[in-house]
Amino acid sequence: MTPDELTALMYRPAPGPHRATITVEGVTVETLADLPPLRDRLLFVGLNPSPISVAAGHYHQGRLGRSFWRRLMTAGVLPSTTPIETADDALMVAGHGITDLLKIPTARDEATDLALGAGVGPLWQKIAIWRPAAVVFIYKRGASISAGRALTESWGQLPGVALAGRPCFLMPGPYAPLEQVDEGLNFLRNLAAALPADRA
Repeated sequence: MTPDELTALMYRPAPGPHRATITVEGVTVETLADLPPLRDRLLFVGLNPSPISVAAGHYHQGRLGRSFWRRLMTAGVLPSTTPIETADDALMVAGHGITDLLKIPTARDEATDLALGAGVGPLWQKIAIWRPAAVVFIYKRGASISAGRALTESWGQLPGVALAGRPCFLMPGPYAPLEQVDEGLNFLRNLAAALPADRA
């Protein structure tokens, strides 16, 4: 990695839009830029950007994505008054970050496991450089691919799973029962509250 590449990887952008252009196999693709966390904050990891999110220039703007932001508000990770349209900006203000396994936009569930798996190495490198307190997977599919095995956990800490030495956690699934969602978000609330206060 060159010094310029490292500088780019560490860059925490101003409020969005957060569109970025990358080159994949000689093709220019518009996607969403990584939003790195501050050291010892949380890094949220999705699968890949949706076209609607890229068009908006902000993460998780589809129906399921917007429910993710509402859950972060319920868990107290974000203020309850956060506008969903720019919730990734509020996430950055709180010191947390967000990225995707695969940076190429596709409609939901169109990305193959092989394509998503190719993003595990780059994710590992980002975590090693950013040094978040913990990695929180938004979807179980991404967590399983990153762990390299099927996971039995529905939410919470993933025992035996760490990327670049950082513990990994899983949010409740988008269609999880209400009781499971409540338990999972309470766990996330406690995780966020346990972060070092001097890193905010």
